[in-house]
Amino acid sequence: MELLEMDGLVKCEFKKGSYIIRQGEKMDYVYYLISGTCHRTLISEKGDEVIYGVKESDNSFQSVIGALTIFDNGLSDYDFVAKSKCICYKIPKEMFWQYVQNDPVALSQLLEMAIGLIRELVDSLQARNEGKVGNRLCKFLLTNAHVDQGLLLVDKRFSNATISRFLGIHKVTVAKILRALKSEGIIKKEKEGIIILDESKLESYANDERVIDY
Repeated sequence: MELLEMDGLVKCEFKKGSYIIRQGEKMDYVYYLISGTCHRTLISEKGDEVIYGVKESDNSFQSVIGALTIFDNGLSDYDFVAKSKCICYKIPKEMFWQYVQNDPVALSQLLEMAIGLIRELVDSLQARNEGKVGNRLCKFLLTNAHVDQGLLLVDKRFSNATISRFLGIHKVTVAKILRALKSEGIIKKEKEGIIILDESKLESYANDERVIDY
């Protein structure tokens, strides 16, 4: 990425569990994630941590932490917490903005990312209001699944507690929904994680074609 070839970038390291950006922090820099994983989170009114997204190093705009603050007052709406050791390039926000302005492809990617985040938030609120958290959990499993040795697998790092923080629902509810999916032969849990056995059936739940009884 050409952005990483510009002068003025500083490499920095964050230990697991440390804050890369805090909610309400004035953003003079954005961070490009070279390695590691971080979560975009908020603390709910009940004091629970809710995960709104994952940032990983994948050599794209999805790896830029704090990118969307260039469109508002420059204050971060979220905490960004390192979930493993994270190595980043610290980039002055003005430099990042100039780069985006001069690169139509980069600007397009940034706008797509913003639209995607808004869509996710709307889907989340709608699912909670309509009581369709089960359907949303199914969509979450499909989104985070990958093929591993011929199996469609949701990695073991997505524990019941972690899924609960992503979806903003109680981990007991998560366990009940997963148990219902398991009883229908749609998934099974192994030490590697959650294995999806019937993708088409899971998709029918994710697309609101069916309602999960849990």
